[in-house]
Amino acid sequence: MNREEFLQGLTEALSGQVSPEVLQENLRYYSDYIYTEVGKGRSESQVMEELGSPRLIARTIIDATPGAGEGAYEDVYTGRSSAQSGSGMGNGSSARTDGGGRYQQGNGYHYYDLSKWYWKLLGIVVVIGVMTLVLMVVGGILSLVIPLLPVIGLVILIMWFVRGGPGPRR
Repeated sequence: MNREEFLQGLTEALSGQVSPEVLQENLRYYSDYIYTEVGKGRSESQVMEELGSPRLIARTIIDATPGAGEGAYEDVYTGRSSAQSGSGMGNGSSARTDGGGRYQQGNGYHYYDLSKWYWKLLGIVVVIGVMTLVLMVVGGILSLVIPLLPVIGLVILIMWFVRGGPGPRR
C-alpha cells in the first residue's frame, strides 16, 4: 500500500461518519506524518506498515469523535448520509446523543462532554460552593474557640503555678 491508497482508504472509511473538518484534519495529519517519516529516510512501505489499516485508524477516530458514526454527515462521494448509503463500519459501536452533551457508546460506556460553557459554569459554581462551605466550617470552629482562649490561657497559667512555677534558676 502506498500513501495515496492509504489516504484514499482513510477517506472512504471516515466519509459520512465524521464532520468534513475532522476528515480533512486527519487526512492532513496522516499525509504530513508520512511525508515527515519519508523525509527522515524511511521508506514509504515501512511507514505504511507501521500505520496499519486505514479502516482501523478510521474506527479509532470515529470512536474518539463525539457525535461521529451517527450517519449525520454527508458522504463526500455520494452526497448521502452514511445511514442512507450503507457505508457505515457495521460493528454496532456507534455513538448516540441524548441531547444534553451526554453520549452513549454502543459498548455501554457513557461519558459527558464537559467542554460546553454551562458545564464550565457549573464547575465554577461547585468550586465556589465548596470553598464557601470550608470557610464557614473553619469560621464556625474559630467562633467557638476564640471566646474560650482567655479561659484556656488562665487554666494553663494556673497549672503552671501549681506545678512549681518557673522553677529554680541555674
